[in-house]
Amino acid sequence: MSVSRKRTDNFIWMTLLILSVIASVIKVFVGFDIDEGYAVSMPYRLLQGDRMFLDMWEVHQTSSFLPALFLVVFYKITDATIGSVVYLRIVATIVHAGLSVAVYNRLKKHCTGAWAILLALLYFNLLPKWLISLDFSMQQVWGLTLVMLLLAREVETARGRYAFWMGIVLAATVLAYPGMVLSYPALVLSICILHKNEDIKTRFNKCALLTLGCALMALLFFVYVLSAMGLKEFIESIPMVFMDGTHQFTMQTKLMAYVAQWMNVAKQLLILSAPALLIAAVFYISRFIRSKKAGVREAGGRRKTALLFLLSFISVSSLLVIFANAVGIPMGPFHFQVRYLMMFFFLFVWSTLVLRKEKDGESRFLFWGPMFQMMVAFGAILIFSNVGPDSSSSYLSIGLIAGALLLYKISERLGGHWERATYVVLALFVLSLIFCKGYYVRITEYGPSNILQARERIDVGPLKGIYVLGEDYERITHDYELIQGASEGEENLLYLGTEGISNLYARCEFVSPSTISTPAFNEQWVTYFEMYPDKEPDVIALAKNTIDNREKFFAENPLGIWIAERYDVEGMQESDSLCIIKK
Repeated sequence: MSVSRKRTDNFIWMTLLILSVIASVIKVFVGFDIDEGYAVSMPYRLLQGDRMFLDMWEVHQTSSFLPALFLVVFYKITDATIGSVVYLRIVATIVHAGLSVAVYNRLKKHCTGAWAILLALLYFNLLPKWLISLDFSMQQVWGLTLVMLLLAREVETARGRYAFWMGIVLAATVLAYPGMVLSYPALVLSICILHKNEDIKTRFNKCALLTLGCALMALLFFVYVLSAMGLKEFIESIPMVFMDGTHQFTMQTKLMAYVAQWMNVAKQLLILSAPALLIAAVFYISRFIRSKKAGVREAGGRRKTALLFLLSFISVSSLLVIFANAVGIPMGPFHFQVRYLMMFFFLFVWSTLVLRKEKDGESRFLFWGPMFQMMVAFGAILIFSNVGPDSSSSYLSIGLIAGALLLYKISERLGGHWERATYVVLALFVLSLIFCKGYYVRITEYGPSNILQARERIDVGPLKGIYVLGEDYERITHDYELIQGASEGEENLLYLGTEGISNLYARCEFVSPSTISTPAFNEQWVTYFEMYPDKEPDVIALAKNTIDNREKFFAENPLGIWIAERYDVEGMQESDSLCIIKK
């Protein structure tokens, strides 16, 4: 590598590194979304003594272990919830940065230092839900990252203990995101394929160690859960968790939603791919004409055309993300996420074709292994969640890194300027991720928002230190003051709304079957308070933006009827956003 090229590479990755740090600081202090409120309020239930499955009916409750471990330290020191959101964001940023360094250390064994840094920055800046917190989505990404790093060490050293630790980590990932249970058979298959040159006994032993690790972690979990209840109570509590109306769909409804979602993905991909298809077509035709004139067929034509198409697609979509606001397109971090899907599936197919010609285990691990795992994980997300392929495609960071490593290998073999062009285009892609992370701001309902919009700093409660839009500042501040004034230390608060963080505004314990950010106030809520009369609330905070028609709610909704029969709904205290109801 020439001195000038090395200087250019250093300038590129150092610039991206500095921008990544700036974007991370912005992410810690700017913006807030209801999903993060759910991720923060849920582990606090463990701190106030609520028991999993008995008192907690959240569908994601098993992801609350990790944030609870960090929150208990925070709570022991401060004895309050004030500033806890910023604290968890800082912790999550440190963890994510540490794993990014681990990814870099792994990658530098397979590519140049500049490429390893670039791909590590890709990992660092592509957040699954464009928030940085210890929620189930980050835990899922971290868990699969550790599994892939351990699998790399296992392939490299052939030591079985790494398979055992893979089992431990995979089971912890399943607790964070239960749908990842599908990753177990996929990992077993990967181990068998990556070690296909070894005898059956060796492969069986490795899979057995993987299973043993999973079983040990599962045993510890059940010991913890069953220490608070009997086996019968645990079995009876499981249906209560799945009474949550936001995750109940008939198969027909779900299939129709999938068809509509994938049709939308196809439409977006056709639009975004059009410029790249045109460029690749012109390139291929011009090469074909030159070959005819010269009477010689140039080698690598198809690979060059495919690479040019992908680089053009990445360039166009990245530039669109970066300059969207400048051309009048309202943008948020979730816009144009189909580009991740396109990159992933294109590279997965390509890696599979390369694998047919490559005999060494390194290629099987580097390309196909991680991408196969991510394809299974992505499928699990679509099956077990209520979000579509577009919104979920930002979970694919590990697969995109494996695919980018494939591009490095292919472009290096093609020679000429291909490797250089590939590096620059992927640097542009990372820059677009930094824009999504630091310039665009996630707000509720995935709407367009950016850092240039005026914001105010919250100075009270768990959100202290965070800058939010003016209207959000007014609502959050007023809600905090109202709930603080309406709650006493010996009372129970029930919050009815989408902003689960409001549960932490009270000066007393909060009670609720679920703090999910998309609540469906159905029979589940009535059943909860009938089963646990000691948790019947003394104060109810009803968010006006959640209940459109209060008269209809109190007359027809099961929970509304239950409240109207027991509480003074006529004498409720009202603000612009809340209704405070007492007995």
